[in-house]
Amino acid sequence: MAGCRTHTLAREAPEVFDAVLAAAAEMDLGVAQTDRAGGQLYLKQARRLGEVPRRFEVSITDSGLGATVVHISWRSGRPLGSEGRKAARLCRLTERVLAG
Repeated sequence: MAGCRTHTLAREAPEVFDAVLAAAAEMDLGVAQTDRAGGQLYLKQARRLGEVPRRFEVSITDSGLGATVVHISWRSGRPLGSEGRKAARLCRLTERVLAG
């Protein structure tokens, strides 16, 4: 099952990119790969014994209107996985990092 979450922030894309990285570190999400120029982040959560690893793809896009769109997507093998809650938390922490 796939899922996604989209969030718009009134900041520049490079600033949002750094804030997402900081929020991911606070959540203990590892960075598997980054493409700063393309606005792509691939995050993963260390898996516990017997648990499927959680992976998130984050796309950061400048809307051209003074705002930046953060799109978080994931695939879950469980119908009631907690990836949606993790994505929502990543958005909240990103806002908090940007607020200073």
